[in-house]
Amino acid sequence: MKKEYYEAYEDRYKDAYDNNMLWEIKDFSKDVVKVIDDYNITKNNSILEVGCGEGRDTIHLLNMGYHNILGIDYSKIVIAKCNELTNNKYVNNFKSLDIMKDKLNNKYDFIYSVAVIHMFLKEEHRNLFYKFIYEHLNNNGIALVISMGDGTSTYKSNIDDAFKKVVRKNINTNKEIMVTNTSCNIVDFATFKEEIIRNNFKIIECYISSDIPNFDKCMCAVISKQE
Repeated sequence: MKKEYYEAYEDRYKDAYDNNMLWEIKDFSKDVVKVIDDYNITKNNSILEVGCGEGRDTIHLLNMGYHNILGIDYSKIVIAKCNELTNNKYVNNFKSLDIMKDKLNNKYDFIYSVAVIHMFLKEEHRNLFYKFIYEHLNNNGIALVISMGDGTSTYKSNIDDAFKKVVRKNINTNKEIMVTNTSCNIVDFATFKEEIIRNNFKIIECYISSDIPNFDKCMCAVISKQE
């Protein structure tokens, strides 16, 4: 069976680990913590991270005492790395899941996703991303969606370029290595807002952040279910 383009991230992580490197920067996302503080998300609230990668934000919140949290990612390799990085201390807080196809049994008070939506090139996959959040968010819950982009510039990679080998500089070591090419779909602010509303959410606040690790600027939206 042919792999979907977004599955290239599994190979990207493997390439990095085969070179004894982490792929992502370890700094946590300040905007996630700020939204938790601003909207009074407590340590008793249930939290879900969609696309946790190497776990930097889930691990940071776990270390802050937010133990009712689950970090999910499509990549089995990266979930194994999350457990390795935490010495298997939080094995129940990480899970491999394909949000395009699978569901969880629980709903959550706060769901956040940092720099995941821009990996989806097809509109159907972007809609499934929002559908997953909608179906797993409690009726009175909120979600934070962070997308790469400055609100004005747009870019869409060629779907046929996924899985090709390219040279990239590793942010942690500053060394160039051969890795698997992935996907990128940067939309403008108007499109970002429109697709959120079209997927049955209302926007509580929307802004540009320069505090997302490894990104110059990102669009951030705090959202809730439409009434």
